[in-house]
Amino acid sequence: MLGFTEKVFSGSQVSINYVEGPANGPPLILLHGLTRDWHAFTVLLPQLSRTFHVSAMDLRGHGRSSRVAGGYRISQFAHDVAEFISAKFPAGAAIFGHSLGAMTAMLTAADGNCRISALVLGDSMITPENFRASLYAPLFRQLHALLLRHGGSQAALAAAMGKIVIPVPGLDESVCIEDLPGNTPEVLSEWARCALLADPEAIAMTLEGTAFADWFPHEALPRIGCPALLLQANPELDGMLSDEDARLALRLVPNARHVKFPLLGHALFMHQAKPVLDAVMSFLASVSV
Repeated sequence: MLGFTEKVFSGSQVSINYVEGPANGPPLILLHGLTRDWHAFTVLLPQLSRTFHVSAMDLRGHGRSSRVAGGYRISQFAHDVAEFISAKFPAGAAIFGHSLGAMTAMLTAADGNCRISALVLGDSMITPENFRASLYAPLFRQLHALLLRHGGSQAALAAAMGKIVIPVPGLDESVCIEDLPGNTPEVLSEWARCALLADPEAIAMTLEGTAFADWFPHEALPRIGCPALLLQANPELDGMLSDEDARLALRLVPNARHVKFPLLGHALFMHQAKPVLDAVMSFLASVSV
């Protein structure tokens, strides 16, 4: 992408691939969701990089970052992020995380191993038990199976992913994800590209629950000392952050704000960038980053 340079950070446990933009302001770290990579934020990078010194990371086991057998707990993702920030931005940085990236951001801030000035938390669950009851459990179970047996092209995987069947709130019958709004062939193709680069074990640990083995929100969230913005998609449009979890986070995080997008699903800015970007820019302008 114009103005961004792809680099590698050598951490104590893994090598992290990331892209870095021009130093146009305070540091802002972008963290993607499960089976994605830094490209998930492509639609936001031009605008964010005008105001911030943006670094968009590939989490371990994703994109071009290292894979680690059995190494996909939330605390391990957070360890990598803390090392990156401590080395690159010792004075601190803000983090904008989506889904898995948001859980990672919360634990990074709670652990206090680096200075975090603000958090933007994009449609992440707070209570892991909610994952097992959500539409994402069958979605990732089927995607995991596809990746284990897939031997074809990105186009073939995208077509197969479109046929993944999931339950949808408010509907009596399950539907294929290619029939849901926003899941165009182009969107599915980009997801397939990312998924082919992801370690299937990262999905397996999420499905098993071992990824959340050291995630205790009632202990971690009260330790977040910086301002935080919760971005909630509509749970009826495949949003992951439930209303109950949003209320829990607002109660536990000492300085938290909340914006709900009734017309957006879990993908948020990947489907409609402007309302999300407006909320993020307004929040970050209002806090000291």
